[in-house]
Amino acid sequence: MSAASVTVLPRRTPPTILVAENDVRVRCLVSDELRGAGFRVLEAGSAQETLTVVDAVRVDLLFIALDLPGAQSGLETAHLAGARQKPMRIIVTSEDGGVDPGGLGPLVRKPYPASQVVGLVMRSLNWPEPP
Repeated sequence: MSAASVTVLPRRTPPTILVAENDVRVRCLVSDELRGAGFRVLEAGSAQETLTVVDAVRVDLLFIALDLPGAQSGLETAHLAGARQKPMRIIVTSEDGGVDPGGLGPLVRKPYPASQVVGLVMRSLNWPEPP
């Protein structure tokens, strides 16, 4: 059988995205844009909430702000979350464009348009744009 004769069926269940952002307005804006693009979106406002969600639910992609409040920094939280669920894609966001995400994934500098996040999430998950 040749590779050309294999049909790839589209994934039926949309990926689950966890938006971890302490600014409620930004978190809601990004979450609404992602939901509008067809993703299942969960939200967290602190490092502890992020880890609680990761421990309870399968997450395909973590979109995390590095300035999350909590016992761990956003960067530490991202590393812990990534270690708890593999494979999970991670996108980090920060006001400091010079921060090194340590190989976690792409860095989005604040402020950013929510549409940029949707495109980056789609590319990171290799998810097709809605028709």
